[in-house]
Amino acid sequence: MPASASRSKSWHAIFIALVLAGIAFRLMLVLIAGNKVNAPWGGVGDAPAYVLLAHNLAAGKGYAYAGYPTAYRAPLYPLALAASINLFSRHALQAIRIIQFVGGLLIAWLCAAIGGRIFGSEVRRATLVVALFLPTLVEMTGDILTETTATLMSVVFFYLLVRFLKKPNWMLVVGLSAIVGIATLVRFNMALFGFVVLAAVLFQQSTLKKWKAVALAIFLPALVISPWLIRNFVAFHGAWLLSTVSGPTAAMGVLTPQGRALPGDSERLRSALGWVPPADLETNSASRDALGEESDLNRQAWKVTFGLWRQAGWRLLPLNLEKLSYFWLSTDQLLSTGSFRPVVRAARAAGVLVYWVILALGIGGWFRLRARSPALAHLLLFYALLVTVLHVPFNMNTRLRIPFIDPLLVVFAGGECLALYRKSKDADFGEERLA
Repeated sequence: MPASASRSKSWHAIFIALVLAGIAFRLMLVLIAGNKVNAPWGGVGDAPAYVLLAHNLAAGKGYAYAGYPTAYRAPLYPLALAASINLFSRHALQAIRIIQFVGGLLIAWLCAAIGGRIFGSEVRRATLVVALFLPTLVEMTGDILTETTATLMSVVFFYLLVRFLKKPNWMLVVGLSAIVGIATLVRFNMALFGFVVLAAVLFQQSTLKKWKAVALAIFLPALVISPWLIRNFVAFHGAWLLSTVSGPTAAMGVLTPQGRALPGDSERLRSALGWVPPADLETNSASRDALGEESDLNRQAWKVTFGLWRQAGWRLLPLNLEKLSYFWLSTDQLLSTGSFRPVVRAARAAGVLVYWVILALGIGGWFRLRARSPALAHLLLFYALLVTVLHVPFNMNTRLRIPFIDPLLVVFAGGECLALYRKSKDADFGEERLA
């Protein structure tokens, strides 16, 4: 058997083994987490708030805490949890985790499909393996949080976007616009996808009438989220708002920039705002009565934030650089994990090292994409900058980055891995010829 054929057969066997190992590891995490609210490797986090809201919904108490309407969390995930509670009762969280396990595999498959479209079919295997093992995409599967659902929205969006830039058509404009609306109801900050669709529509070279495409890209997402907006208008007595999370998270962007509950964080927030978001808000306790309506709290939090910005002055520059390191380099997973057990802290640190490798490969992969498809590369660079800039006023951390950036890094890293493999293969072939 020729050496090249033997090597190809070995790589195929390694690929199959890695895929099976990746699937098995993800399934093991789901089974370990079981029906617990918080996975063993996580902190307290936001999971209890989602579960409490879902129980309120399932019990017919409305989208509310202690009888007070809430718009702090986007509605689709709590509604899915509530449906799971009604269908599976005591096993509701385990059922959601199994669904997220399937969603995680679909994310990996779609990343591979996107890689195949922009780098060629050979890149699919490398991209699939990277997606199956990237720690951020693995860990989120077992969490009762929105990361898996939001990341699935992202990869569907990227898949349609890549297809649109290669061959624009009206069905893809409809699909992209619909995803903008649906994703916004999973995580409010995913409304920024709308700017990317508008950019893609305005700069595409095709027979599509741009003004009609722009109108569709604006109208369809608005139509999708309109029931939520109308609900908020009624619930908050005439206030047109998408969410009540912006003011508190802007204040946290100054006072607790990593978004974690570290020693002293609660005291700083209570001193500035008079309450601790979101802990004091997301409770059925009688203490909730002291806060009043969320819409008022959101406005008050913005006023406090503007004051904090004025007081900080030039100190905002190093603060924002620190937040960018949390967001892009995952330093929050190294510096802000004092509340975790040592073994969990070590695992998170190891995950950060793996992420840094993927980030480096991803940067290399973007430059390769720019050589192949400058229009797509520049649009995705615009997207990455947009995501970064729009998050700077708020708290920033790894979890906020995952759905937006990590799937793209997987795709770019897959392209870079294939390029490095080809280089090594060419070098081996040259050595064989010399021999």
